[in-house]
Amino acid sequence: MRMVCYSLLHLRRTIFRPPFLNLINQLTAIVTAIIVLTSCSDVQQSDAHPSLAAGEYLMQFQVGETEIPVRLTVHSNNQWSIHNWTERIMLDSVTFNGNKFHVMMPLFNTSLEGIIESDSSFKGSWTDHSRDSIYTIPFVAKVDHNSVPMSMEAEVDTLIYEAVFSPDSEEDRSNAIGKFYIKGNHVVGTFLTESGDYRFLEGSHTGESLHLSAFDGTHLFYFCANVKDNELTDGHFYSGNHWQEDWHAKLNDKARLRNPDSLTYVAKERIPFAFHVKNASGDSVLFDSTSFAGKTTVVQLFGSWCPNCTDESIFLKELYGKYHEKGLEIIPVAFERTEEFSSAMTFVQEQFNQLGLTYPPYFGGKKGTASDMFPMLSKILSYPTLIIVDHNGRVRKIHTGFYGPGTGEDYTKNCGELSHFIEDLISEKSLENKNAGL
Repeated sequence: MRMVCYSLLHLRRTIFRPPFLNLINQLTAIVTAIIVLTSCSDVQQSDAHPSLAAGEYLMQFQVGETEIPVRLTVHSNNQWSIHNWTERIMLDSVTFNGNKFHVMMPLFNTSLEGIIESDSSFKGSWTDHSRDSIYTIPFVAKVDHNSVPMSMEAEVDTLIYEAVFSPDSEEDRSNAIGKFYIKGNHVVGTFLTESGDYRFLEGSHTGESLHLSAFDGTHLFYFCANVKDNELTDGHFYSGNHWQEDWHAKLNDKARLRNPDSLTYVAKERIPFAFHVKNASGDSVLFDSTSFAGKTTVVQLFGSWCPNCTDESIFLKELYGKYHEKGLEIIPVAFERTEEFSSAMTFVQEQFNQLGLTYPPYFGGKKGTASDMFPMLSKILSYPTLIIVDHNGRVRKIHTGFYGPGTGEDYTKNCGELSHFIEDLISEKSLENKNAGL
């Protein structure tokens, strides 16, 4: 702008010179001003960040030599959303600075950031801020003109597999059930495990190989295997860049897992059910028999980093709204990836605010320490775990894991059984009050 102003000032001054020189100088000044203005215009265009065209994009996260695909939509209002099968995660905090972008993922303490390269491509990295150490995975993304989500309204083939993860490791070996819905080369579904599920998976089934992936902001999953007759062989599972394991499976529509109510139990009845936690102010709080008296209480052991826990929290919110006035209390105890209280509880409370949960969360400690808090129980195997206590302070049920909406009918059954159990405990209290003439 200084150059333009100088040229226009020069133009004004030449008016007072002799006519011939005046005309030449005026023409020269005009040409100079046009050149400068054009140059300034070009600079402004190069400084402005390119705008992504609305449409479907394919993100490819790079984990070692493996590319993990994720679907993303750029909407006409420049809002973004992540798609995993029927799950849509709206990203409403996309911000730009020149050609740079930054996105805080909803519900979880993670972010996407990078640069927009053109109107049809961008690249960057995903960072998980909930961990003590730096955790980041790079990605590239381009317009995907071939993206066609599978419709569950169409006729699909349903395949149920009995799966084993880490089959050669006595310590890590675990069983699972794979439920997949296939149409053509497209496949959706999930794995149910004894600690929850892998939520909304989507990918391809070519007849020779199987590929499934999902990204929900806190977990990046990728499953691959060879298809051979009725088996899935040479399977490999990636969870971000921190975990890999082998797996295999075979068709079995009779496959079953252990009852989630049997995995953790009261092992030492002589020890009263009681525990200490910290509230949002950092003060120690004791929950014991006096805390549970006259109420039906659900103690939820969870982590703000855990999608299955979030699915369960949404279910508990509905349960609380329905039964709180009848005597239901919920005590959520967070076990986080960091033991630093302030940062852990700040994000736990932020997640609760986003979910609209009105009961307060408590801090139990670092992930992996839950069993130490409850010496009267056998080992806590999973987050989430629900401990349901009756109005007399007795532990009546311990439910390990949670089957979320990605499991379909298993989710409906899971929620129904827990709801009915809570209803029964509340009814017990009402019956005792009636018999006592209260």
